[in-house]
Amino acid sequence: MPIVVNSNVTATAASFHLSNANDALRKSLSRLSSGNRIVSPADDAGGMAVAYKLNSALKRTEAVHQNIQNGISYLQVQDGALEITGKILDRIAELRTMASDITKNSSDIENYSKEFIELQSQLNQVRQQKFNGSSIFALNSMTASDFAPE
Repeated sequence: MPIVVNSNVTATAASFHLSNANDALRKSLSRLSSGNRIVSPADDAGGMAVAYKLNSALKRTEAVHQNIQNGISYLQVQDGALEITGKILDRIAELRTMASDITKNSSDIENYSKEFIELQSQLNQVRQQKFNGSSIFALNSMTASDFAPE
């Protein structure tokens, strides 16, 4: 006796369409929850490549911005040190002028000399100041061409 298998074509078609609709819903929810139009390379491979290039350019720009901020901070520290140096040198010149006054006694000149020695010590401390481990008055041997693309 032959076996007869009945199939419900409409149920099979409905199941197929339901499966496709669920896949589309899953993909839409994935995009919606991530906030991105492209979630995987299958969505848009070319668009994803462009997005990666733009993200890389953005990160390089952020690094450049950070380098500029570090340079500004370095120059501000250096400017402060130079300002202090100028004040110290002005005071040293003033002490020299005061010491050459004939009305000053040896005690006054000795006090000027002690202050002069202290000011020299302060100048040496300013000279030895560092910014992130680098001397603020040393020349850096690196140049921009060391980082230029070849």
